[in-house]
Amino acid sequence: MVGYWLLVALLLLALGWIYLTYSYRGDHLRAAEFPYPEDALESCPGGRGAVADHLARNTDADIRFRVVTPANYRAEVAHPLLVVWAPAGLNEALSERFTGLTGPATARGFVVVYVRSVPLGYEALRALAQVPEEIVAEWCIDPERIAYTGHSDGGTVSNALAVLPGLAMRPAAIAPSAMGMQAADMAGFSCPEPTAVLLMHNLDDDHFPDYGPGVARWWADCNRCSGGRQAADHPGCEAFSGCAAPTLLCRAPGNHAHWPGFDHDAMGFLARLLVRPLSE
Repeated sequence: MVGYWLLVALLLLALGWIYLTYSYRGDHLRAAEFPYPEDALESCPGGRGAVADHLARNTDADIRFRVVTPANYRAEVAHPLLVVWAPAGLNEALSERFTGLTGPATARGFVVVYVRSVPLGYEALRALAQVPEEIVAEWCIDPERIAYTGHSDGGTVSNALAVLPGLAMRPAAIAPSAMGMQAADMAGFSCPEPTAVLLMHNLDDDHFPDYGPGVARWWADCNRCSGGRQAADHPGCEAFSGCAAPTLLCRAPGNHAHWPGFDHDAMGFLARLLVRPLSE
């Protein structure tokens, strides 16, 4: 019996260590205010949507997600949208704690959506693609300023929904991490319109070892990059040169469980592309 309770205690300590090591807290989980310009354009006359503080929703296909707007959300102003796809087995809350993007994203004016993981497959991907469509229909979102990110299965979804044919909505930028797609998988897809890509794949990822470089090369070809990789402004990243859209490969130390979004300033990458002066 003593051995049983010792095992339980060690398991709880291990889970606590994992939680503390791989999760964010505090301001990372709270919506921030965005400094709207006083002369911001009214893109949605009469307003669309309202402040959402982790508002829970389901699609018709029973895909569960949570919506977080800037704390001072203005319903008449078009916002960029960040969809965060979850790693396998994580719900919306755990995905938020794992990535810690709520505060940094809403402070830059993004509406953020966390989507619960589902077992992946062709039909599941098409069901997941309904989520951004529903957000754009209910909140004031600029459909040309949509970004996808996520880790592991979430990275796979981010990448797959940028290339899967027949979708009504596509992201302008993606920042997939530790995804389970490699160059051989990409060969079956046609190139979409130039798409900004910050592809993150940890150096010590033994689960999907060295999957990143081949996919980055595929995106570089699709984005019509004329040159090879060179040091980028983002830490741990290299950028292809002469591209129709920014194309970066980022490789930080860490295993498959490590989310490197802040190591590479993925949020800064997306903000520079999608947050523009709203009064223009």
